[in-house]
Amino acid sequence: MLSPAAAVHVALRPETEADAPFRLALFRTSRGPGWDQIPLPAEMLAKVMEQQFNAQIQGYQTAYPRARLEIVTVGGAPVGRLATDRSADALHLIDIAVVPERRGQGIGGAVLRSLMEEAAAAGAPVTLQVARDNPAAQRLYHRLGFALAAADETHLTLSWLAPPKEPI
Repeated sequence: MLSPAAAVHVALRPETEADAPFRLALFRTSRGPGWDQIPLPAEMLAKVMEQQFNAQIQGYQTAYPRARLEIVTVGGAPVGRLATDRSADALHLIDIAVVPERRGQGIGGAVLRSLMEEAAAAGAPVTLQVARDNPAAQRLYHRLGFALAAADETHLTLSWLAPPKEPI
C-alpha cells in the first residue's frame, strides 16, 4: 500500500508576489486556535493578523537575507510554504506550513525528508525551531530523528544529522 505522500506529487516552486494572498491565508490558519479566542471584531482581528504576517516577513528578511522561499504544491496546486536558509554549516528550516485540509497526509514529512537528503549529501545538519505549543510538529520532527539541541520558554531547537556512512 502506498503511503499518503507517495500517492501525491509533492513539489516546490519559488514564491512570487502573486502568492501573497495564499501565504496570508496560510499564515492565518497556522496561528493556532488561540487567535480565534481574541475578543476583537473580525475586521480588527484580520488587520492584526496582516500586521503579524508582515512582521514575520520582515523578520525573516532581516534574520535570513539569503533565505529560499518556496511554495509547496501537490498536483500543481499550492498546499504549503517552505522557508529555508543554507549556509556552509547547516541547512536551517525557518518555516514550514501546510494548509489544514492537507495536514496529516505525509506532505510535510516528504518535504522534510527531501531537505534531510540534501543536508546529508552536503554533510550538514538540518536545524530548526519549533514552538513548545505545537505538539503535532514536534511529533513529526522526533519521528524523523530530530533531537533536542536547546530550549527556551517558548521554543525548542532541534537538530538532525545523517548517520555516518558505513565503509564498504
